[in-house]
Amino acid sequence: MKTFSVLILGTECRDLASGLKGTVTHWTCDMGGRVEYFFQPLGLDEDGQPVKKLYVCDQRLEVKPKDFEAVEVPFEILGTIVTDKASGFTGMAINFVRHLNGCFHVVIQPQGMLKGKNVPVEAADFDLRGCKGKMITQMSEEEKKESTQKNPSPTGDRFTRPQPPSSPKPPSCRR
Repeated sequence: MKTFSVLILGTECRDLASGLKGTVTHWTCDMGGRVEYFFQPLGLDEDGQPVKKLYVCDQRLEVKPKDFEAVEVPFEILGTIVTDKASGFTGMAINFVRHLNGCFHVVIQPQGMLKGKNVPVEAADFDLRGCKGKMITQMSEEEKKESTQKNPSPTGDRFTRPQPPSSPKPPSCRR
């Protein structure tokens, strides 16, 4: 375990670059120990949907020292082979994603290219509680039930880091 100082999810603040007010909804931690955030600006788009999240560092946000907390992260899992037990999806653990409700996901990057498409297999994120690997401590059924009730896992989110338009979009856990 490694302790990181991270913004408390749910912190309402202003993005200094865009001037927009909003809420910090997720944080990510990569294999290099970098922590970055998803900032949900307040507002809806022309289709009535939330405007797109911004991918930011904490220096870009107008926050105070009291907006941070110390969080223990199972950093030793990153860089190891991990498998989602339900699907069998296997690859290297490359990122963690912490969700607003407290659940903790791991992003898995499989090796290789898709046959016939000549593109890398896309990374995917999974609730860490549903994964297995050499460095993952398995919970008992009672511990998992209690953890799931306390910190339910969302479904359907994709975390792909924005890329410049001129470069191909590599698999990643960020959006």
